[in-house]
Amino acid sequence: MRYWDAIGLEDFLVAHPRIRIVEINDERLVLAGEYHLKAQLPGSPLVERTYRLRLVCPRDYPTKLPTVIDEEMYFPRNQEYHTYGDGSFCLGSELKIMMLLRNDHSLSAFFEKIADGFLYAITNRIEFGSFPFGELSHGEQGLIDDYGDLFGLNGKPSVLLALRALGKRKRQANKLPCPCGCRLRLGACSYRFDLNKFRSLNSLSWYRKHIKDNFTE
Repeated sequence: MRYWDAIGLEDFLVAHPRIRIVEINDERLVLAGEYHLKAQLPGSPLVERTYRLRLVCPRDYPTKLPTVIDEEMYFPRNQEYHTYGDGSFCLGSELKIMMLLRNDHSLSAFFEKIADGFLYAITNRIEFGSFPFGELSHGEQGLIDDYGDLFGLNGKPSVLLALRALGKRKRQANKLPCPCGCRLRLGACSYRFDLNKFRSLNSLSWYRKHIKDNFTE
């Protein structure tokens, strides 16, 4: 159980006293209860609301990410509201979430950096009819746009090259064409240093599986 202490479980529960532990073991942590949000972006409406949520956090978080579920049917279960049929949220691309949590993957950081932004944006969409900031496309195109921004690249071929490089050992990856479009191999371009910072986020096999599961080649 020490692992759950390491991600700040006690601090999170103290900060959110209406959330309780439903299940806790060596495999996963399940929390449920009322989560209060008060947030506002410049030029956008104030959102102050209490949600009934369930969080399912796997033991190998942050290499596998928590699932957050709406338990009160407040969020429409469709793609327009980034909510699946079972009430779970599409919080964004996995790799971007892992990058945002790179230096702090406590439960409090997960909500502050990931969940709060989602709740604020979708609540604005429900209550006021629009998103307070840009919305990515869904599916593969959404990932291409998101990863293009994350990697500093343009277009599907470049994004896939970057992901393939991250799915190989450095020596093998350096033989690939550089995703930046310089026409050099990756090992001869300084872009390799930009790409290497993503290696610590997950395993080589995770990147290979991520390509297979989410992209058509």
